[in-house]
Amino acid sequence: MAKPKIKLFQNSFLRRTAIVLIISAILLSLLLAFFQLYQRSLIRTLTQMNNEFVEQVDTISGTLLEIIHNSAMQTFYSGSLIKLRTVDPLTNAERVAGFRDLGNWVSSSTFLSSAMIYNSSADIMYTSDGGYTRNASVAYYDQETVSLMAARERHGSKGPIRRQTEDGDTYSFLFFESNMPERGSLLLNVEAQWYEEQLLGLSSENNSVVVNNAGHILVAGDESLTHNVSRIWPTLLTRLEDNGRSHGFILGADGKSGLMYYQMTNLGGYYLRFFETNTILPGLVAVRNVVLGLLIAVSVLLVGGALYTLFALYLPFRAIREALQKDGNANETVVQQVDRLLEGKMEQQLTKQMDSLLQGEELGIISYPASLILVDSSDSEAIRSAVATSASSPALTALVSFGCAVIVGEESAERMLELCLNIADATGARCLYGKPSHSASELAQCYGNLLDLWQQRFLYAGQQVLSETLTTTYHSSDFETKDTEPLFSALRAGELDEARSIWKGIFGKIRDANFNDFRFYTKYILKYLNTMQSELGLEPLANATDLFDDLEDIAELHQLLDTIFARIVAEQVDLRKNHLQQLATKINERIAAGYNDENLSAQSIADEMGMNAVYLGRLYRESTGISIGEALKRTRIENAKRLLLETSDSVKEIASRVGFSNNKYFFVVFKELVGITPKEFQAQEIGESK
Repeated sequence: MAKPKIKLFQNSFLRRTAIVLIISAILLSLLLAFFQLYQRSLIRTLTQMNNEFVEQVDTISGTLLEIIHNSAMQTFYSGSLIKLRTVDPLTNAERVAGFRDLGNWVSSSTFLSSAMIYNSSADIMYTSDGGYTRNASVAYYDQETVSLMAARERHGSKGPIRRQTEDGDTYSFLFFESNMPERGSLLLNVEAQWYEEQLLGLSSENNSVVVNNAGHILVAGDESLTHNVSRIWPTLLTRLEDNGRSHGFILGADGKSGLMYYQMTNLGGYYLRFFETNTILPGLVAVRNVVLGLLIAVSVLLVGGALYTLFALYLPFRAIREALQKDGNANETVVQQVDRLLEGKMEQQLTKQMDSLLQGEELGIISYPASLILVDSSDSEAIRSAVATSASSPALTALVSFGCAVIVGEESAERMLELCLNIADATGARCLYGKPSHSASELAQCYGNLLDLWQQRFLYAGQQVLSETLTTTYHSSDFETKDTEPLFSALRAGELDEARSIWKGIFGKIRDANFNDFRFYTKYILKYLNTMQSELGLEPLANATDLFDDLEDIAELHQLLDTIFARIVAEQVDLRKNHLQQLATKINERIAAGYNDENLSAQSIADEMGMNAVYLGRLYRESTGISIGEALKRTRIENAKRLLLETSDSVKEIASRVGFSNNKYFFVVFKELVGITPKEFQAQEIGESK
């Protein structure tokens, strides 16, 4: 019997393996044929990724430079620093205020190492180093800095200028008014390491360089790259002139190395990144091992995928399912429970993105101009529903620490007001909306303004919708704590109406101050009033100084202060009345003890008590209704009447015994108070007794 023929690849697995090997061989041939094309295509892709990275660096760098510039301009035109730049001589208070503001600004900054002001009129340097002394420019230890600030026409008004200073490598930014050289200049020094890492965004691989338009190196990740820049710069200039493109790559003749370049818009100059081909494309060196590598990789992936599915997906999913069934709604299906979990995760992601935007970080997820809305509610679903039915442009809604934030596209002021009214109606919560913003930094500024407006909400009691435009009326108040002295003086004097009138004037001055100033002065007044109450033996009202935590209506503040005013005045009136009574008693006792002294008078009593006679007399009259002199005369006449009846002394002797040195004056006073002469009184009283 004939033997059966053995068929090659009779097993289906072997057939599939052979097919895979043939296909792999074909792929290998194609890979070898298109090696060069693939290499350039991959480098082009990496270059595009590098361009996107540099675009982000350039955008962030430009934004941060704008922040530095805006912050410097605010400081440049602050009142105390204007005086340092332009006025000479300065008073000690003006110089100290300028030094303090300059030092506070530098110490509160995360990027400044120092700041300097040059007064061109007086040729004086002021620095933020903490010493409250000025420096004549010719005697200043750093003449390079003096030259830079004095000869400012040689430099741009923004910088940066890389320099070596006493603090090390520094980037300096110079600010001045070019059309007014007598106004002086401001120089900011930024630590070079911070500037290069934060603004220029060098990669951690130390293979990047930033050069200006002349090919001079601004920053290099590694000093060894200096030679590469000088070597490649002519070629790069030729490339830029030939094709006019601001980005791309240049591959070396041997194909082993190259350069990626990108023209930076905000910072100016070019971002260069050198590379080695075998470093960025390591797989091309081992093309001959692709087939075996692919087979091993596929096998590993299959086995690993099965294990991953079992341990990393199925088992955790099963545990999640059991946990959801325990903690969730028993009527929910697994799909509903997972949906709820995903919704929570999505809400967290939205909150994270919103927080980044409100901190000034540009994410590229919204288009400008855009407007911000803050809602004092955590009902994000109700807010999203209200926004969806009212907004004509897409919106981003997320929970934030305040409540809920909404960013909508370009809308008119009327549409924003209507949208906020609808949100307020849907949620029953207050709604605040801002002006259109054209960048993330403006959005962050708007967020700060709305938070400040929220803190001032008690000024708008009952108003559900508030606009950022209200904050344009806020300002730093020139009111000072010493201006409250008339209020406290009126309260000490017991003048309630005067105190109310003074508080009304104070409130008028601080009403439009920013929240921090308003709270400071109001808390200062409340604290002082509590001290006055304690000194008077009164128990201060509970939680008076914590009023701002939940203050919704300014009327509550007015009512609280009026209550405190009334308490203090009432107690002051009682204390004053008691004080006057004690003072009058002391004076009466002195009169009773020394009325027979002809030298005793209102003036002598005041001298004995160490007081002004007019003031003492006014206090005595306020308590008794008569003057000290009148009380003295009455006491003397009363004692004279007693002596006329009890003794046989003559009228002249009696007048002398009760303190009258002039007999005729005694007769005048006696008749004035008694109505008759001393003799007539004596005769009348003796006659009646018989």
